[in-house]
Amino acid sequence: MLSKLALGAAALIFCVLPTEVSRSVKAPGTPDSAYLFIEIEAKVYRKDVEISSENPEERRWYFSNVVVQPEDVPTYSLIKQKIIPYFSRTVMDPFEARGFALDYGEQDVRLNGDVSYANYATREEAEQQRDKEIEYRKGQGGNIYSFELVFTGPLKGEETSKPKLIYRDKEQPNYGAAK
Repeated sequence: MLSKLALGAAALIFCVLPTEVSRSVKAPGTPDSAYLFIEIEAKVYRKDVEISSENPEERRWYFSNVVVQPEDVPTYSLIKQKIIPYFSRTVMDPFEARGFALDYGEQDVRLNGDVSYANYATREEAEQQRDKEIEYRKGQGGNIYSFELVFTGPLKGEETSKPKLIYRDKEQPNYGAAK
């Protein structure tokens, strides 16, 4: 009876040992990278002009590139502390300086689109989900832009974010687009 118990304990140790060894291969204190992208839904219109059939409101989405989640801000406060200030300085402010208004709120900013979890283990997974979200939005009635999300270095407005039209909905106006 004692030998069966000892044999069972040894078997358990050998089952757990490979996972412990594989965990210790990683450098201590090095967190796994988490990847994410940002989706922002906005309303765009001409400043100082009443919205009407001649000057309608444009529905627009902005999708960021896939980036590694910054470690200095927890996921739950990332939108408020990093994303909104970045987007306002590098996309919204330069756009509004050209005579247009770009309205969005905190509820219009989403980590990874409509997915319920905050990040991906690989860049490929995040890029696949971003592509799915863009395809889904194409059927929602609005123009879709990309922008570069960069967490390091000086912010130089659109020179940093590089907003670019990636899908044009012919039913929507497209304010501020290059002619």
